[in-house]
Amino acid sequence: MKRTLKAVIFDFDGVIADTVEHYYEATKRIADELGVPYTIDDNLRFQGIPRKVLMDELSNRCSRDVTEEEKLLLGNKKGEYYRELIAEFTKGDMLPGMYEFLFHLKKSGIKMGIASSSSNAPFLLEKFGIKDWFECIVDPKKLKNGKPDPEIFLTAADCLGVPYESCAAVEDGEAGLKGIMETQMFSVSIGNSATLKQAEWNVPSTDYLTVEELLSQFANSK
Repeated sequence: MKRTLKAVIFDFDGVIADTVEHYYEATKRIADELGVPYTIDDNLRFQGIPRKVLMDELSNRCSRDVTEEEKLLLGNKKGEYYRELIAEFTKGDMLPGMYEFLFHLKKSGIKMGIASSSSNAPFLLEKFGIKDWFECIVDPKKLKNGKPDPEIFLTAADCLGVPYESCAAVEDGEAGLKGIMETQMFSVSIGNSATLKQAEWNVPSTDYLTVEELLSQFANSK
């Protein structure tokens, strides 16, 4: 029996908005202040993890001890750097094809939710004029566990009132994809790394996403 798709849950950074470079730049500034390396590959691996975990990772690379208080201050500073970088975003900063993809999902009656570790997602969705398209935006601050734990995706599905096996979840981060793959949800990934290609449906970029192909891939999945 073929599965019926009832909801799609999205990561935000690098899936809906082109923020990956800004996330990298903000984090790199903190790494530079600590005197530790932070590469593009690091950015792919750490993207989507909670801010505290990221600060722990950077601090562990430091030659001196970094206190918990300092980590908190650095995390807040990283958030400030990031908000400065995205302050002037418009709908034109959405990734290629995403506005149309989301519009057609909404038109098809498929529920949508946001499962992002970023607290800035609601701000940018508002700027893009599409915040009300999403019936659920999970508040990452209310979760016990961050990605790669699947809690954020399960919370989004529960909020939408849709069984996990009737959901698809879309990620561009390796940590997030690992979380999705621990659930009964259909996994969709964007990107070319070996880890991302383990998803049930992998596309190299967002402009390959269409509702028709998603429905087909979902219906024919196990």
